Amino acid sequence: MVKLPDHGHCENCGDTVAFGEQFCSDDCRDKYKSEMQEAKSRDTRFYIIMGAAIAVAAMAAYAVKVLI
Repeated sequence: MVKLPDHGHCENCGDTVAFGEQFCSDDCRDKYKSEMQEAKSRDTRFYIIMGAAIAVAAMAAYAVKVLI
């Protein structure tokens, strides 16, 4: 049985890195940060749109109730 030295994997590409390290290169670190910022922005837009849709639906339901 072969014992591998303690190691981890790059958060971005999955290549092996020294134990305790997160990224194999500065390029991977930059790409990961960029992708995380994009995902956060996308999530924020989603929650804003869903909140607006729920508000519109609630106002429409209230308007229908008031008219009846």
